[in-house]
Amino acid sequence: MNRLKKILLIVFSIVSINYFNNSITYADNVNDLNNNISASNKVIDKNITTNLYKDNNINDNISDLNSGSIYSQNNSQSSFNRIVSFAEVPTTTVKYHTSEEYVDGNFRINFWIDSIVGEAPAAVTAQINFLSEPTLSGPVSVQTSKVITKEGNITTGLLGYADFPAKTTFFAVTGSWGLLGYDGQTSVKPISMSSIYLQNKIGQNFPEYVDPISKKDAETPINTTWSKLPASPDWSTQDRHDFIKKFSETYGNQSKEYWLEHQVHHIRPRIYGGTNDFNNLMSITVNPHKLITTWFRNY
Repeated sequence: MNRLKKILLIVFSIVSINYFNNSITYADNVNDLNNNISASNKVIDKNITTNLYKDNNINDNISDLNSGSIYSQNNSQSSFNRIVSFAEVPTTTVKYHTSEEYVDGNFRINFWIDSIVGEAPAAVTAQINFLSEPTLSGPVSVQTSKVITKEGNITTGLLGYADFPAKTTFFAVTGSWGLLGYDGQTSVKPISMSSIYLQNKIGQNFPEYVDPISKKDAETPINTTWSKLPASPDWSTQDRHDFIKKFSETYGNQSKEYWLEHQVHHIRPRIYGGTNDFNNLMSITVNPHKLITTWFRNY
């Protein structure tokens, strides 16, 4: 187990998905692997992003955060002997994906082995980095990275999981993972950064909504460090009338039926310091408004 820990102790910084695309590291022994990882980290340190990239096509299903595969040669013979004998080099390909769920006050990142083609590896280790930021403009912080390790009897299914304390935050997941072959050869590859998600303290995904007329987005302006006030400022019928008047002046008149089907949403809720200023307001249909209001109850 000490040998395994030495092989697969990986420290991965925040990186962009393009930078890591198709990169892979091979090593024939522990020292070579550690040297390769150290060299990679020095390069990565120069490419740290200052904020997470927002995927405009985020959905609420986080059954698949990251996915990928490792291709590894099982180097049971020396390179010279393989060339002389023209022997076929056995290979192993392992595919994985990660998922996220809320469990007992934690965001749980599950690491799944989806398929194994060829001889199963002797061990698999994944280091999961949970990237968190209060707004979509940063700053990014990395909660303590967690290592998931299994040695022997590697099969498809859940390899293990890493728990991170739940809080209202924008987050993404990245990291690295590696295989140990029975011949001692190792392969290491980054886990590409996932899309970015916004969840509250009980793991509910924010029900994103964009007003098709004004193009205002209910999610993008959110800051997860807002403090709760003792009471909400007033919102009156006159305030609603004033919003509708300015909305019509800015974006054109809407029908009476439109305003029967739409409510006025405070992007920053009044109880968290939001005002009745036009810039903090948006038109929203009834059901999404109810979902967002419910989400903020566990902000």
